[in-house]
Parts: sequence; C-alpha cells; structure tokens
Amino acid sequence: MTNADPNRPSLYAIYDLGRSPITFDVMNFFAFAHIWALRSGFAGYHVVLVLGDGTGFRDQTPKDKALDRDEKMWRVRHVLMPHAAIAKNCVGISFVERRMDLARLMTALHPQQIFPPNYKVEAPNHAFMLYQLFGLKPTGAELDVFHAPVAALRKVDEWLAQRAPGGRPVVFTLRSSQTEAARNSRIEEWVAAAREVRARGYDPVIVPDTDLVTAGLETTMFEDLPVFGIGAVDLELRVALFRRAYLNFADNGGPAFLNYFMADSRMLCFLPVDKLPSVVVDLGGVQRMAQLLAVEPNGDFPHATPLCRFVWRPDRTDAILDEFDRAVALLDAAGNKGPVL
Repeated sequence: MTNADPNRPSLYAIYDLGRSPITFDVMNFFAFAHIWALRSGFAGYHVVLVLGDGTGFRDQTPKDKALDRDEKMWRVRHVLMPHAAIAKNCVGISFVERRMDLARLMTALHPQQIFPPNYKVEAPNHAFMLYQLFGLKPTGAELDVFHAPVAALRKVDEWLAQRAPGGRPVVFTLRSSQTEAARNSRIEEWVAAAREVRARGYDPVIVPDTDLVTAGLETTMFEDLPVFGIGAVDLELRVALFRRAYLNFADNGGPAFLNYFMADSRMLCFLPVDKLPSVVVDLGGVQRMAQLLAVEPNGDFPHATPLCRFVWRPDRTDAILDEFDRAVALLDAAGNKGPVL
C-alpha cells in the first residue's frame, strides 16, 4: 500500500465476487484500478471486495464449480486481499458481505470515484479481463503496479543466505493443483532441469503450488532441491523472491504473472500449450488461450522483454534448459550477474 496525498480523493474500485473470479486474475483488476486512478488524478485507489447475490460467488468456470464456499472465503483472505500489500498505489482494502452496505457507501461517493465506470449494485459489471486492461493502451510505466515490501525483501535475503548462498538463485514456480490437474507442471521434467541448473553453478529454488503446501506435501516431490514453501501462502514473500531471483521460470501462470506488472522483472513463463483443459480445447485450444491472454498465438503482453515473456512450448527439460541458456547468454552479454534488486 501507499501513503496517499491527503488533499486528493481516492478512487473506490469494486471487485464484485458475483461476477469476478476468486483467483490470481484479481491482479488484472488491481492493474486496471491503478491505471484508472493515475489517469484520473486520484491519490490512489481503495479496493472493495463485495459478495454477490445468492452464494456470494461466481459459478461459471470449472474452478468456480470445483471450489466450495468455505474454500472461496479462504481465497478472499489469502489470495485476493494480500494484493493490497504489494500494490504501489493501493490505499486500502475492504471486504463487504452485505450488498446493502456497499450501496450505502456508494451514496457518499462522487460517481467519478467509483470503478468500474457505471458500476451499480443492482447491475454489476466487471473489469478483470486482460483485453479490457490492454484496451487502455497502457505505457510501461503504468504497468509497474506491484512491488516487494522492504521487510519481505529482508526476510527473503535471510532465507537465501541459508538455502541458496551462491548469489544467483533461479526460481521455479510450479503448479500441482487439485483443480484442473491436467494443467499441472510436469514435475519430473522441472526437477531434472533444476538439477542441471544447479550443476552449472546456480541455485535452483522451488516455489510449490499452494495446494501442495497446505497439504503438507511440499518436500515430497522435489528431491533435495530447496523449497520455498512459505512463498506459496505469503504473497509478500513470494514477490520478494521474484525480485531477488537471478531468473524466474514458471509453468501456466497464476501468481507468476505478477512479474509482468513489475518493472525490470525476469520471468519466462511456460504456457500449457499441450495440456489445456477441455473447455478451452473445445473453444479453439491455443487460439482460445491466446484470446484470453489478449495476445496473438506466440505473442506477449505489452512491453515484454527477452527476459520477461511467455514461452509457447511444452514444459519439457530440454525446452526449459534451452530457454535458460538463452536468458543467461543475454544477461552475460549485458554484464549482469546478479538479481533484479
């Protein structure tokens, strides 16, 4: 969060859980609110999470349907709300259970203070899709939305000094979720790549899936590789590790996409080109995935760099190491031997 100018009002950004996902896609909403507040001259933005009608949550996608209400409430607290602590211009966050309370709050606000534009409690709209965000034609500076808090960086430095003392940590963020398991990372391929990275003089660090950590299984799948399990349940520490990494690799997306909203990030994210869920395959496969990402197939987000981009390849060991070699060559050519910060 940030300290706002007391002489300027704040934007109130409403994330309606009856229309919006209970996933890391919330980062797109934060980015949208960040840009809207900047362009509109507000001191910052206050995020309001509000339950929808009925059960309170959207029931549209396979993940929506797979998670029960208790799990969704847990995600409100542990996935959605922690974004406020890493968001540069966020001045606060609230969770509202009763829609009537939101309606009362809105009567005290000027219509221009409410985001998304034209939002109404009785007719909610949403603003979390990437095509909506990129339709604003954001500049690189405007997409610098998140950062790692200083205390989190200190704690990650202490951990790395013990577990990755070589000074060149290579971080692998992997998926092994119980939901849509077909999209999960090929753990054996990633472990083999990480072991080879270590043989070349770097320090591999695994950030496992949250489901693995909460089940107490984070140390069972990665042999003797260092596992930063706490980063899977603490967003500030996760982002701090991203920033301290010499290189970041990820499979699928989710929290790894935070790097695309931080300046000077290094993230090579493998997309699930050969393991898409059936609902995406039925709607066009890779072409449909590209549409959801608001890019062309084999394309990238706006302002991507050779060290912060998508990898449109299956997550096989040879491909991972090939991308690693390319990235290291770029860093060596630039004379850059250390992490981002």
